[in-house]
Amino acid sequence: MYVPEHFRNADHGAALDWLRRFPFGTLITRGPGGEPAATSLPFFSEVDGMGVIRLVSHLARRNPHATSLVSGMRGLVVINGPSAYISPRWYQSPANVPTWDYVGLQWEGVMRVIDDRDGLLDLMRRSARAFEPDGGAGWHLADVPAEHVDRLIGGVVGFELAVEVVHCMEKLSQNKLADRARIQAELRSGTTAFGPLVAQLMDDNGK
Repeated sequence: MYVPEHFRNADHGAALDWLRRFPFGTLITRGPGGEPAATSLPFFSEVDGMGVIRLVSHLARRNPHATSLVSGMRGLVVINGPSAYISPRWYQSPANVPTWDYVGLQWEGVMRVIDDRDGLLDLMRRSARAFEPDGGAGWHLADVPAEHVDRLIGGVVGFELAVEVVHCMEKLSQNKLADRARIQAELRSGTTAFGPLVAQLMDDNGK
């Protein structure tokens, strides 16, 4: 992933924070013949005692991508947060061109397939803890009748991606500080759904 230095965040904690806010992305691997395979999925992260980041998810067993997953193979997870068009009309100088502001993450690493009953049950419990509300008020796997649980886990294949390389791109007009307030105002007053959110991300970015 090409990341200009002034848009790079090398802090893995920052990348994990973005993933928690925007957990939907795409798993990309190679198929048996070397062809690319890609599936859009929700991801949650865990960090083990050795500091290794693992991205966790599952996909439908009937998805052909699932049958091509093998433990030890390499995978790439791409997360694209909200984005917004930036018009050159919003800059003080006319010597500019249209661009986009966005947050983008790429995670490269080694796959471990989870396909046994106990492993899938554990994955489902971890997934519920990651995405359900805190305080015990959310959904629990124990709420589901046993026969439905067996049908649920029989229809999925889980995996963990042990991350080796993290790319975190925060392109939020850091190189246009003199124009940033105008850009944010235009984004907030525009008609695109992500405009106000990207303007807020500029404040959160703090650069």
